[in-house]
Amino acid sequence: MRDELMTEALCWQVESKVTADYAYKIKGAFDLDCYCPNDACLVKVFPKKRINTYFFAPERHVAGCSNEARSTETSLFPGRPHPRPAEEPRKSVPNLLGPGPTIKKKTGEPTKAELLQLAVTVRTLPAYYPGTLEEVIDAWIQLTPGERALQPLTIGKQHLTYETAFTFLGSVSDDISSLNPRERIIFGASTVREADYSFLIESRKRFLHEARKLPLLLVSSKKKVLPDYLPTLVDKKATLFWHGAIPGLTDKKNAFRFDLDFSSPYAGVALRFGELASWTSAASENAQA
Repeated sequence: MRDELMTEALCWQVESKVTADYAYKIKGAFDLDCYCPNDACLVKVFPKKRINTYFFAPERHVAGCSNEARSTETSLFPGRPHPRPAEEPRKSVPNLLGPGPTIKKKTGEPTKAELLQLAVTVRTLPAYYPGTLEEVIDAWIQLTPGERALQPLTIGKQHLTYETAFTFLGSVSDDISSLNPRERIIFGASTVREADYSFLIESRKRFLHEARKLPLLLVSSKKKVLPDYLPTLVDKKATLFWHGAIPGLTDKKNAFRFDLDFSSPYAGVALRFGELASWTSAASENAQA
């Protein structure tokens, strides 16, 4: 039996494990068949959300299953159930930057033999929990530096951790070609300025071009401000995060400018208030405030 909630299950359409948060998030858009990953159980489960999001089994787990919930405790009043105290919701940490695994169309339900084979195949694999760029950045901020080193994050075909997936501009060389924003999330201190028809985001970090050091520059038109919270950061300390685009020299050769496709939630830019560094987390930032 387990005292904590069941948060991972086998998914027949994904052919791997998924988290309860992911299954609940896409519920309605996709009908996923999920099962207890315990080899001896394999009972069908469904995502549910009360305070936390978890998987529950209407037909109950088999006796002795490690995922069987401990629903009652010893009570001073025999015969009366003593429910487990509600836990504070724990926000799931995405382990994949992207839209998530391919959801295959399946006809009929799997046999016990097929489920057992799937359970054995994915036993040591992490459960899928895809996230957008904004969600991944929020998770990085909440994790401590020690947790980042252990928490996996896949970007494209790169199997990284939250430590290795983020590149801090303050620790890179002045050679802009050393950056790899298509396989990493780049971040560093920036300033946000307002012009007549646009907002300008400029990095504190400078990169060498010939005999000059030039900043990174992003221009966001006021006709369609992206991200939409950009105006709130004008003339304040901010941290710029970006993923996906490689900067190029402007025609005036006074900055490295990058143009981004804002149509995807998995690439582009994001900003956060304050100046964050690779060794900081939300907890340490709050302690310094």
